[in-house]
Amino acid sequence: MAENEVYPCPCCGYLVLSEPPGSYDICPICFWEDDVSQLRFMRIQGGANQVSLIEGQKNYMAFGVCEQHVKPHVRSPRSDETKESDWRPIDPDIDNIEDSIPGIDYGTSYPEDYRRLYYWRNTYWRRSTP
Repeated sequence: MAENEVYPCPCCGYLVLSEPPGSYDICPICFWEDDVSQLRFMRIQGGANQVSLIEGQKNYMAFGVCEQHVKPHVRSPRSDETKESDWRPIDPDIDNIEDSIPGIDYGTSYPEDYRRLYYWRNTYWRRSTP
C-alpha cells in the first residue's frame, strides 16, 4: 500500500477512507462504517451498520446518507474528493452476491487481500470469467 493511498467507501464510492477494507473507518460523506463482513455479504444487516450495504447505497442515492438518522454527522464531498472511476452501486443482476448461511464460521474464508471484495472491480474474488 502506498503512503497516502485512499480507499473507496463501498456505500457512496468516494475515495475518502484512509485504510483498506476492514478498517472500520467511517465515511465522512455518507457515514458508512467500513465493515469487511458487510462488504462480503452485501445483504446482511446489523454488522457495523444497522442497514445492509445494498440498503445503505439506496439510502445514499435517495437521501445522501446511509441511514437518515446520521445526517447531522455527514458533509458534502470536497472539490478534491472524487468517486473511484469504476465504482457503481451493487446490481444483483450482474454481481455475484454471496449470502451468509447461519451457523457457518466464515472467519478463515476471506480473500487474503480484502480489496478483492470490491464487487465493482475486475479483481472481485467472485467474478465469473468467461
